[in-house]
Amino acid sequence: MVINLPKRRTIEHVLRSTMAEYPLSRSTRREMRLWLTGICLALLLLSLWTAGSLPSQPPATRAHLVKSLDLPLVFPVIEENLIPGNMLVEIRSKKTLMEVTPHSPYSIRGQLAYLHRSPPPTRLHFNPDVSPWTPWGPKLETISDYFRYLRTPQTSCRKLKRLGGTYNCKKGQGDENNMDGHKYVCMDPSLEVVGAKDARGCLTLSFGTQMDTSFDKAVSVLPCEVHMFDVLDFDPPLAKFNDNVYFHAEGLARMKYSVHFHNINKTATMDTLKAYFFKNKLYPRPIHILKVDIENGEWEAFKDIAQDPLFDAVGQLAMEVHATELVAGPEGKPPPNVPREKWLGALQERYDVLRMIEARGFRRALYWDNVQDEFSLHDEKGTRYETSGEVLYVNTNWYNTTFKQYLVKNGFALRELT
Repeated sequence: MVINLPKRRTIEHVLRSTMAEYPLSRSTRREMRLWLTGICLALLLLSLWTAGSLPSQPPATRAHLVKSLDLPLVFPVIEENLIPGNMLVEIRSKKTLMEVTPHSPYSIRGQLAYLHRSPPPTRLHFNPDVSPWTPWGPKLETISDYFRYLRTPQTSCRKLKRLGGTYNCKKGQGDENNMDGHKYVCMDPSLEVVGAKDARGCLTLSFGTQMDTSFDKAVSVLPCEVHMFDVLDFDPPLAKFNDNVYFHAEGLARMKYSVHFHNINKTATMDTLKAYFFKNKLYPRPIHILKVDIENGEWEAFKDIAQDPLFDAVGQLAMEVHATELVAGPEGKPPPNVPREKWLGALQERYDVLRMIEARGFRRALYWDNVQDEFSLHDEKGTRYETSGEVLYVNTNWYNTTFKQYLVKNGFALRELT
């Protein structure tokens, strides 16, 4: 006698034969797959439970790092043990000993932990603490003194925010990420940039847009009322479609006059900060952000601004500083306007203007080089310096309630005291 034994059938065979015999809808088949997946997961968890117990303590997914102002970035990795004690991490290319206090981990197959790495390299020069600032002397001894001075922070800002900017496909332009046109703004509450009910509670004057309105757009979203100024009348759409943004085809200078720009074949009106402030009926509002990027024109303009009482009503100054005349002539072409033997004198004049700004209570919170390969400067030792850079000054007087009361007595409407 021949006995036919049934063939060994898998779950998949059973499902297929069942579905063929009893046609099911697509939603029903989906439900069956979900149920089978749930059963498999339940069996997997049961096997893990038998391998080891799970205490009710939180997982080791966070390390508490202390005694450092620069917290490192944290990236998950497959395997690494956190143990009590000290751990050596690298922050801005400096090694720092930091304490690590791990949580008690639970037993799982393959421990979870974190790898601590330093932040990406940056060319930002800022003060991470409030250590005392020592003023520099009145005279520069060498060319390097000027650039070292710019990179020396004078105060700190609790929260810096980058606003605007565009990426440049050409290497050797802008910051280390080839980004240009952006500014950093200090968001400390005393400077009153944030917290306004509407755009009229924050005022920004932006001189020198050069067809890049990314910064102005970002500021308008804070929200702030923005007045853009540029000698090139390019009729920006941002001012057309935003009720809080205005454009003025005028330039910033030390006095009122008209000038013809040969490179754009246009005659433009130039005037002072105070003139524009009252002309546009902005008084008694303080200027929360003053942004200046006027291609070497900042030095003459600030010989007036730094001596004007209106400068007290400016909360912070985001400015691009230039020394391109040392390496280039008109329209950025050689020969340079300033010969090598007069470099130190030209930098001394710029240094004096910056010291005038500081004499009004402004302190440098941030600086970074604006890289432009065609305008780089090399001293007699071959050391390279960038002749353009971005600087952020904050008015430290605005952190003083007594000083703000003085501004209010002079008619300015500060939110903190009104």
